[in-house]
Amino acid sequence: MGLSETADTVAIVRDVILILGFLLAVSALFFIYGKVSGILDSVRRALSTAEEVVEAVSSNIVGPAAAGSGVAFGAGKFAAFVLGLRGRNKKQGGGNSNGKQ
Repeated sequence: MGLSETADTVAIVRDVILILGFLLAVSALFFIYGKVSGILDSVRRALSTAEEVVEAVSSNIVGPAAAGSGVAFGAGKFAAFVLGLRGRNKKQGGGNSNGKQ
């Protein structure tokens, strides 16, 4: 066995190792892709569920509360208007006839 045959054998072994390493790397990438894809699907489902929950809370709790606060605001303004008129009448009618107190 000469030096040339040894170099050919080393080259063949090197090529086989490189091919096996490449195949191992490709299979590892497919495995990682499958895991990451599964995780992303799980996150997508969780976000969808969270969105549904937020939408339900918004429509069932925040919506009526906002409507109720609008009614309360209007009632408060009406009460302030009515009580404001009564308060002015007391202030204006409480002095002497010339308007001085």
